[in-house]
Amino acid sequence: MIRRRALVLSSLALLLAPAAAAQEPPARFIELQPMEGRAAVRLNALQVVRIARLDGATILDTTAYVQQRSSEALEAVVRRLQSAGLRLVALTDLNGARTYLALDRIVLVRPSEERHAAGARAAIVVAGLRFATDVAVRETVAEAMAAIAAAP
Repeated sequence: MIRRRALVLSSLALLLAPAAAAQEPPARFIELQPMEGRAAVRLNALQVVRIARLDGATILDTTAYVQQRSSEALEAVVRRLQSAGLRLVALTDLNGARTYLALDRIVLVRPSEERHAAGARAAIVVAGLRFATDVAVRETVAEAMAAIAAAP
């Protein structure tokens, strides 16, 4: 009886293993030029949660709560990430600049709370941000949801 149960359980585990592996897409690395002329790094594109521009650098937040800075232009990095399979939605940060969020990492879209700076109309909670849990944007909740729905 025990041997039969062990056989059934091991068979079940073998059946479920491919399904679990199929849920996590394989890594797709892009080469990224960091700040200050350092050697290029390899970044798993599918682990990026936000891309924005700050203090003259392109900033990439990742699911590991690590932030990578790059000297490359924001739009060039975004195109390479999208080519590698990362699905992004473009929104407007409080400085009027573009910020890109990974669709698969968006947890919640809500009206902006008083704690955000003037001009914030929606706050988007994103898993993996290093210094915060949400991103304040100029779009309203309805506009943000429309952009999310229209993203490729």
